[in-house]
Amino acid sequence: MIASIFQSRGPCMSLSISPTIVFVAVLIVSNTSATAMAEPHELRERGRTFIEAEDYSALGKSGSNSPRNEDSEWCSGKKNLGFLWASLWFEFNVKVPRLLNYTISMRVASEKGSQIQVQMRDASGGLRTLDTIDVPMTGSWRVYTNTEDATLSLPAGEYSLRFKTLSNGANVDYVTFSAGDEDDVVVTSLAPNAGPETNPLKGFISHSHRENADYASVGSETIEWGKFEPEDDVFDWDYVESVLHRPGVRGRHFILQVHVDWDNWELKEPVGDSHYKGPAWLLDRVGEERGPAFPDDPNSRTTRATRYNDPVFVNEATEAITALLERYREDPRTFVLQAGLLGYWGEWHTSPREEWGPTQATKFAILDAYTNNLGTNALTQVRYPDEPVVEPRPGLGYANGSATLTDYGRKFGDAIAHGTLWKNGPIGGEWPADVELKHWGNFFLTDDGKAFIEQARYTTLLPPEASEIIKNVPGWAPDGRFMEMHRLMGYNFQAKAVRHLVAVDDSGQAHFEVDLHNAGIAPFYKDWDVQLAVLNSDTGDLIEKVNFDTDLRNLGPGETVTLSGSISGKANFRGRFQIALRILQPGADKEKTTEWGLDARNTYVVLANELKVVDGMWDDKHVLQGGWNVLGSIERRQPDRPQKFEGDFYPFQGSFRPAERP
Repeated sequence: MIASIFQSRGPCMSLSISPTIVFVAVLIVSNTSATAMAEPHELRERGRTFIEAEDYSALGKSGSNSPRNEDSEWCSGKKNLGFLWASLWFEFNVKVPRLLNYTISMRVASEKGSQIQVQMRDASGGLRTLDTIDVPMTGSWRVYTNTEDATLSLPAGEYSLRFKTLSNGANVDYVTFSAGDEDDVVVTSLAPNAGPETNPLKGFISHSHRENADYASVGSETIEWGKFEPEDDVFDWDYVESVLHRPGVRGRHFILQVHVDWDNWELKEPVGDSHYKGPAWLLDRVGEERGPAFPDDPNSRTTRATRYNDPVFVNEATEAITALLERYREDPRTFVLQAGLLGYWGEWHTSPREEWGPTQATKFAILDAYTNNLGTNALTQVRYPDEPVVEPRPGLGYANGSATLTDYGRKFGDAIAHGTLWKNGPIGGEWPADVELKHWGNFFLTDDGKAFIEQARYTTLLPPEASEIIKNVPGWAPDGRFMEMHRLMGYNFQAKAVRHLVAVDDSGQAHFEVDLHNAGIAPFYKDWDVQLAVLNSDTGDLIEKVNFDTDLRNLGPGETVTLSGSISGKANFRGRFQIALRILQPGADKEKTTEWGLDARNTYVVLANELKVVDGMWDDKHVLQGGWNVLGSIERRQPDRPQKFEGDFYPFQGSFRPAERP
């Protein structure tokens, strides 16, 4: 019965019937890539793209019915896709070159008329309805006509479009996509600036007692192993928390290190028990080395060190490291858990008694204990980037204990730059207490200091106290060269351009693109969320937001990523609305039973642009409100007409004209 109906063909006829187009709201997220699909048809960004219906990528069945290709001299390519009864469908994979409006039409035949629903498969694999196109009643399966154009707004990327028949039946010859006018895309360019004074996970680290250093978003602290584990396998977490609540760390992300020994080599008197930071029970088990600091000078001060290479020490240190990381690797306050526990100050040396120092095997064991327990989103740092034991590992950064314009400081930067070690983890540094005065002015008031930070791609740095800088460097001011270097550090995200399609109708559907650029010297070292939103211009209320599957850790210095997304129709664009972008710590915008212990300002990123920022704050359910970078206003108007070309122009499969009536 079906076969006989489709074989009964009549001459082509020219009809002019206006289909009813129903726009349905969609939610699409793309990063200009999609899941694996068949080779896509590339849509032109100028002119028309013609796709034969029989060039489908997939077909849908219903019971024993299935669409099939048919030979037909009355169709282009001498074929059509027929037997499209209700609930049957075919799909195209298409590649959209850039954000653009398209008009879509189909050359169809239907004895009684039908409807074909246009659907798009989004990034999650779900189907979203875009349009429903009326197929006119042509009175015969051999009489073809074109549907009137319907406007279809598409973001850039690769997508699967499904054409599903809703009633009766239809034969489809081809589908035509006509590119809209370039003026349909509203482009906003944002002026860049030097970067915000305060951004999370970057900048000058605050010391434990610099509570008023507002520019610092990271606090650095150390804990003593002896207080952390006063008894074997008994860990005092209250002690650790008391350290993390000190002024300068409280409310900030933290860098934390565990100490064992304190050599105190600056003092002339012997190092006594009061300088030992390790557990007494551990010292009883492994013992210690003790003797003059310089063996050739028996009158030199007495110094001491734990026997780091004792298997008992290595085993107990591994257990303590594992416990610490299991407790804090997922803590929202954690930035870096430094690889301490070896050598004086956790710097992996026992200078000048190098013979007491840890062996390479001990260093590997301790470093493995850290890196093997970091999980997916934690970071660590170690000293001496030129040591063989610290070859690049995921999540491993480096800390410079003498970040000054000295030979050591420059060699540290050389090693980081040579091995591009900054790609794996954050680079930090601090000024030693005995820095020579000549380095103060050279660092803070010259291009040499700026180049020093750029060379090693520093993300954090602990400078001297501001009062000391002012005393030793005449003319120095916090809002001068100091802040210039502060902004330079680490990442520095800018919105280079914002694009959106003009609103087509009152459906509230809108598509956006943002070119996000890293103008900094290092990547972002955490996998934070990226969101695009529509805000009410008058009230600032959030209308709708889109989450992007974008890993900012892959956005290196000087690189740009295009974020492409759509909102699903909650905005009535007869009002005034704004486009906004937010980069925030995962979970910050979710309800919580307990507070994070972070100031809201340390959970979202401010872009390096001249723009309005909606300040962030915690509500009574510990949900972050605000934190949006406002990128521009939404322009509402009807799209321009498609570009005009003489005659029929089908660039991909050749020019053609279907056969005339016999």
